[in-house]
Amino acid sequence: MTAAISVDGADDDLRTLANWLRDEEDLRGRVTLSSAPIEDGDMGPVLDAVVVVLTSATATTLIRSLKEWLIASRNAKKVTLKLTAQDGRKLELTCGSAEEADAVMDAARKFLGQ
Repeated sequence: MTAAISVDGADDDLRTLANWLRDEEDLRGRVTLSSAPIEDGDMGPVLDAVVVVLTSATATTLIRSLKEWLIASRNAKKVTLKLTAQDGRKLELTCGSAEEADAVMDAARKFLGQ
């Protein structure tokens, strides 16, 4: 199972989120940054997502930690969470604030069977 998390804003927001998630013991070694394909005129790669490889045991950690990051970041950011199950099912959820995160996290838990 994988989760791809994108954040409207600068690459720094994705780096900050990736570092935040890497601080979670359950997620160490499971968090990477993904870059969009380089297009003509680009000076280098542009980050487009934080990718997390999940198990049933680490999914709850990701959901909790993502909500905590939204609360701690204090700046309203649009965060998109794309979940892909091993059987190919997909779910895309978006929230713009920590307040909206509860509904998004509940939907993610249901999708992940948590």
